[in-house]
Amino acid sequence: MNPSAFASEAALPARQPAAMQVLEFICRGQRFAVPLTTVRRAVLSARPVPLPGASEIVLGVLDVGGDTVTVLDFALRATGRPTVISPTQQFLIVEMDGFLCALVVDAVVGPGTAVPDSAWPDAAGAAGYVDGVVRLPDGLCLVVDPARFLFDHERAQLTQALGAAGECH
Repeated sequence: MNPSAFASEAALPARQPAAMQVLEFICRGQRFAVPLTTVRRAVLSARPVPLPGASEIVLGVLDVGGDTVTVLDFALRATGRPTVISPTQQFLIVEMDGFLCALVVDAVVGPGTAVPDSAWPDAAGAAGYVDGVVRLPDGLCLVVDPARFLFDHERAQLTQALGAAGECH
């Protein structure tokens, strides 16, 4: 694991805006984070089983500890370039609006406390799944809202594909 640049709880000044606990990760050399409350676990990458009828963002499904987990191509959404899963990557399993989903990431850096930038969320740009930006001593980190990561039509396709595959969620 790479060391996180997020502040430890004790290092935060007392008058900061509301801080949030996040898990930082790297994808294609860029820094991202998700709220820690949405994270179930991180696991080593594996080859998912294809899920016919799902959108292109869905790489397939896995059984992880008895749970069906949908593997999503985070890099495709975040950078516009599709992922070819490699053994060096990890799956960051998150709760995503009623689904368990695995984001394919290059590295999980670690948990930390994020204090929103003063421009939160305006500095994050127009990406609908980005909740805001955190300014760290060594750069910016985008905070992703897993509940907004899938577009409505992708969520509908996933629900239908999982239903056709006999999975209940």
